[in-house]
Amino acid sequence: MQVLRFVERDGKVLVSARAYKGDAMTLLAFDLHPSMLEGFVGFSIRVRQGKRKPYFLSNRLSFHPSVLKKSGIDKIKKLSTEYSPIQKFRWVHLPSSEHYVDNPLFGEYIYEITPRYMKDKVLQKLDPTLTVSLPIEVGPFCDNEIQVAFTRAFVSSQAYAYYFNNNTKMRPNKTDLIFDIKQGSGIAHRKNPFNGKAKEVPYTFQDQHEYLGWQVRDRIMEFLDEALADNTIKLDVFAYDLDEPVIVQKLISLAEQGRLRVILDDAGDHKEIDAFEGKFETLFKEKAKDKKAIHRGHFQSLAHSKIFIQRRVGEGGKAIKVLTGSTNFTTGGMYINANHVLIFNNPDVAQLYVDMFDLCFGRDQMKAFKHTELACKDHVITITSLPDMTLRFSPHREDVAKMFFNIINKRIREAQSDVLFAIMDDDSESSILDAVREQVRNDKVFTYGITDNTQDTYLYKPDSKRGIKVAGKGTESALPPPFDKVADVPGHNIHHKFVIVDFKGKNGVVYCGSSNLAYKPEQKNGDNLIEMRDEDVVTAFAVEAIRLVDHFQWRNKKGDAQKNDEPLYLNDSSNKRNIWYKSYFNKKDLHFLERTLLIRENQ
Repeated sequence: MQVLRFVERDGKVLVSARAYKGDAMTLLAFDLHPSMLEGFVGFSIRVRQGKRKPYFLSNRLSFHPSVLKKSGIDKIKKLSTEYSPIQKFRWVHLPSSEHYVDNPLFGEYIYEITPRYMKDKVLQKLDPTLTVSLPIEVGPFCDNEIQVAFTRAFVSSQAYAYYFNNNTKMRPNKTDLIFDIKQGSGIAHRKNPFNGKAKEVPYTFQDQHEYLGWQVRDRIMEFLDEALADNTIKLDVFAYDLDEPVIVQKLISLAEQGRLRVILDDAGDHKEIDAFEGKFETLFKEKAKDKKAIHRGHFQSLAHSKIFIQRRVGEGGKAIKVLTGSTNFTTGGMYINANHVLIFNNPDVAQLYVDMFDLCFGRDQMKAFKHTELACKDHVITITSLPDMTLRFSPHREDVAKMFFNIINKRIREAQSDVLFAIMDDDSESSILDAVREQVRNDKVFTYGITDNTQDTYLYKPDSKRGIKVAGKGTESALPPPFDKVADVPGHNIHHKFVIVDFKGKNGVVYCGSSNLAYKPEQKNGDNLIEMRDEDVVTAFAVEAIRLVDHFQWRNKKGDAQKNDEPLYLNDSSNKRNIWYKSYFNKKDLHFLERTLLIRENQ
């Protein structure tokens, strides 16, 4: 879903803005006619939602103290975009990041975007005649029979530092599989930025989990609670990692009722009895009504899927719905990593996953799976209530993997407008990943992505349209003022495995799921790779990619601004040789490509 609004005067579009619906977040894109650039210092963003008092989004960056003093802007006002406008031509807004740790307000939001101006280092009054009003529905992504959800993945952020004192412990110890999430985890020293007053606020593991798990946690818990509440439903689970305490409790409850079957990986460290997966198996066999309803195993390498399938109890076990994606059912997967889940509330799609599960339940079955018709075919879904999509189940024979890797490689290389991505590891042997890396170096399409590979980053380069690839780990945590120190990420930050091609084209596509998009693992691991050709779904993933790159890219820089205590300030546009918006109107610059791409209609 996209909404475009603009201010027109004398046949000329002076200000325009476009809103893109994501999963419980909104991407806002702005544009300005070149004739409106004199003295321009950014965009103010005001929000109206329901009966709440309208408010401006906040901004940590402000103008130099001399400008603030001359403009009559005090230390409270400077934290608002009314007085410290956004100096970008886009912004991603998550409602709960503004005012609430939990219980975000969803519904219709009206974003009011106004360009702001400065004269003689004095911020001029907001001109409402230049304001663009953008109405858009903000809430969880649900489109007919599909839901898409993302984790927050902001354990290393200013908001998390404020709410949870950079505490990266998601469980009380490394030994207890199940623990009381309502027990205290820490005490936050929360300083009110408006009045400087501080207070000590205790918080629980549940507070951390709900904040960081974001929409993924909500969708997973809803899915499990539906099964628990209806004794005509049973659950099939395909898990690689498994240690999230509430999920484990819910699964064991189903096992006690004889309504659960599990395929759980036993490769590598997972086979150890003191691994959380080993502890789950022991607990399952103690509690389950059917002790044989769990299979510990792996394919030639890993049982790497992350799948819940709802089925009807009784003969035949009719399929109901399925949850899948990149998210491991662990405290790390849900509360540290950037991940996604998809729910297909359609029995035909769910039946494919049922068939896959049944064909894998057992050692001999796992060994033979890659030679089955299910693993050798592309499963094209053309159901009216679902996106046009293709499902692929691995492990595959080499000839099968080679065939569709070449198809996806070609699609990425032939991108017409853009390639966006979030991939845990992009340096494996793979023609798909080769194509992504090639497009990052290309200046013909807009390329924007993030991985956890810190060896090969491409940061923004002025006067170049070459793409950006940043790292989600190994980033700076000691930040210059006005920013506070943030947590180092324990382990992986980016665990997504998705690539988007032509988000702004007419035939956009996203490749996602649990597959690492690597050639040899695709022939050895149990995974599912999902290809969706749907504008709204592609848009939701594009918003997620842009959100993650925006959050991490400036922290990939190792320049002087991050090595000393010199504060960062907004550009007041007084230095004509160093005006912040020039790159956005330079046709040879990636910022120009970004601005024009995001504001236009899909082409």
